Amino acid sequence: MTIEKSQAAGSPHERADGEYRKAIGALNVGRLLEAVESLHAALKQEATHTASRQLLFKLLVENKRLEEAAQLLQDGLQLQPAQISWAMSLARLQVDRADLPGAWQTLQRSLPFAASSAEFQGFAAHVLQRLGRSKEAAAYYQAATRLAPAESRWWLGLGLALESDGRAAEAHEAFLRAKAGATLSSELATLVEQKLR
Repeated sequence: MTIEKSQAAGSPHERADGEYRKAIGALNVGRLLEAVESLHAALKQEATHTASRQLLFKLLVENKRLEEAAQLLQDGLQLQPAQISWAMSLARLQVDRADLPGAWQTLQRSLPFAASSAEFQGFAAHVLQRLGRSKEAAAYYQAATRLAPAESRWWLGLGLALESDGRAAEAHEAFLRAKAGATLSSELATLVEQKLR
């Protein structure tokens, strides 16, 4: 008597890995819908299968299925709040939809895991600045400049936040640091020059 190997054999993680590999195979031959189905199946097997969630998010965004993409990250962050790159991606989608309060809420939930990420601190500052909360924005920009002192964007952001908060002398100093870093796009470099005149 032969025993047929059940498709459901293996742990949830192994089954999720199998679905993920099927998705990669489908993508390699241009079968997008099949890949998306396999990735959904992988997440049904193991909701914390990070590679499947990341690839599915990428495919949904590329295909302009932004609501689904946002929901996918929200669900993922409920399970894995330390995935700060997901929080930033979700917040960017929310910013693009002009949901700044929602973007800040998303970032706030992941802040405890992002203390060592200059990119996260700088983005949080940017969202706060756009919400008109300059004093708080300045604090996050300062954290970003401490973590990445050579990154001119954070010095420029800090200068703008300090200026909005009525701290002109400190803002001028931040603009000087932004200019010295020389990592800005030509558009932002021009803005710094205007601020320093």
